[in-house]
Amino acid sequence: MIALLSATWDEIILLKRDVQVADEGANGELEYKIGELYGQPVVIAVTGVGIRRARAGTSFIIQKFKPCIIICAGLGGALSPDLKVGDIVLGESVISLRKNEAKELYCDLPFSEIECKKGALLTESRFINKPEEKKRLFEASSALSVDMETWGVVEAAVQSGIPVASVRSVSDESHENLPDMGAIYANNGEVDIEKASDYFLSDPSLIAPYFKFRFKNSPRASNSLCEFLSSLIPNL
Repeated sequence: MIALLSATWDEIILLKRDVQVADEGANGELEYKIGELYGQPVVIAVTGVGIRRARAGTSFIIQKFKPCIIICAGLGGALSPDLKVGDIVLGESVISLRKNEAKELYCDLPFSEIECKKGALLTESRFINKPEEKKRLFEASSALSVDMETWGVVEAAVQSGIPVASVRSVSDESHENLPDMGAIYANNGEVDIEKASDYFLSDPSLIAPYFKFRFKNSPRASNSLCEFLSSLIPNL
């Protein structure tokens, strides 16, 4: 069985629609569906946002389903100035600057016509929204993209020996200045209306960048991610 994990359903919405669901359930903040996807038995799950939730959700999936491979998939911010919205990054390793450590990722995957870039991923505990932060983290890590979950997934899987692949689709480029998404979204990836209203009232200049990210960049990145995965999964 393949385990496909993401932080939110929005990131893999097209795959969610394609799953032939046999059963579904939840465990704490984790939601999962069991079934068949493109001819493969899968458990497709969302863990919630952040390292801790990714680690807890992955541990549950491993204990309950014992998958043969885990694919951690979602959106990521570009650290490399060469990346554009919708580009796919397949992680060769994941880095934690806080722990000054890197862990290998499984990247020996079959490919079809979908292009991707291979390189290091960085996991941070918060959303990286400013160009100067992205530049600093790129210089410190040489990682192509930053996310908030891959490190937690790998931490949970390391003792089991189950290979972890991480696929990220770029949702924002290195030069883009964005709102602090932690001040807008709840832990489940849904907009917190009260928090968002207070945040944008304090800085209305960030409303336009947010709408571009939410309604242009993110759907484009999600579509690109799902297209890549739909070509990958049947060949696993």
